Amino acid sequence: MAVNLPPRQKTAILLMSLPPEASAEIFKELGPEEVQSITMEISKMPQISPETRAQVIQEFLGQSDNAPDALKDLGATTPAAGGGFPGLGGGGFPGIGSGLAPHNMPPAMSSSQTVAASTRPLDFLRRVDPRQLLQLIRREHPQTIAVVLSHLQANQASAILGDLPNSVQTEVAKRLADLDTVSNEVLTELSKVLETRLQQALEEGSYHHADGKETLLEILNQSDRNTEERVLTGLSKKHPTLVSDIKNKLCDFEDLNNIDDNSMQQVLRMTDFRDLVLALKGANRELSERVYRFLSPDMARALRTEVDKMGQVPWDDIKQAQQQIRNILRGLVNLGKIKFR
Repeated sequence: MAVNLPPRQKTAILLMSLPPEASAEIFKELGPEEVQSITMEISKMPQISPETRAQVIQEFLGQSDNAPDALKDLGATTPAAGGGFPGLGGGGFPGIGSGLAPHNMPPAMSSSQTVAASTRPLDFLRRVDPRQLLQLIRREHPQTIAVVLSHLQANQASAILGDLPNSVQTEVAKRLADLDTVSNEVLTELSKVLETRLQQALEEGSYHHADGKETLLEILNQSDRNTEERVLTGLSKKHPTLVSDIKNKLCDFEDLNNIDDNSMQQVLRMTDFRDLVLALKGANRELSERVYRFLSPDMARALRTEVDKMGQVPWDDIKQAQQQIRNILRGLVNLGKIKFR
């Protein structure tokens, strides 16, 4: 049965239901007016019940010829032209089938559940349902996901790895195979972040009740600079206060120069070495030297050597590495862990 909502609102709910990286890809394909209209709907969207979300998804899949295959292999679907989802008619969008099936939605967690204390970092995750745990870590860097999976029971890790998008799954599997010893300091910090997220989910009662502004932030976190600017420019005409609030949380890689020393240490502890090498290849001298100062002499020397000996690197690779570090920074900002100088 079709949901009795305006078409633009249904489109907004659908994009809020997709993984943020998929919604970000769709935004890249839309025109300026469509982006402005849909993002305005998302930004003012109240909390959506799982039932309404599921009905909107079912209606969209009913208009999509390739829906069964898309859900099977997380590929692209092709919505029927027109229909009840303006802006999504026409060509296919990569990843639009990912995570759409209502049975992929984990049930709401009981408010009586608690995060069990443990003597070892990440041990409490062994008591978390794999579907719920996937919601906690699915937007993390592949290296972070690999570290988490390495501390889970085999059946948990296998279930989570199997539900990751294909591209992420491959990268996580490779990093798992290459995983070395991780320091207790890093594990403790990661444990604190995940425990905070889990506790917030318990208090809210559901992983699927995020409001529109939070969802829009998640989508923009996965967007490239051009898409981000288009969305914010469109919103600024009617929602300048909202745009100001979002910009305060959408810090960039270059903002590593603007955070205090303790915050810099937190970001570097959670950053993959390979990403740091690529990111510094395209960083300005001031930022590079500040990063080196926070590392041990041996680590700083090794990092300088890797950056110096690296030849020509595609700018897209550098931007992707800087975006990974930017996402770590943004995640810590949203958790209130970062202080600016």
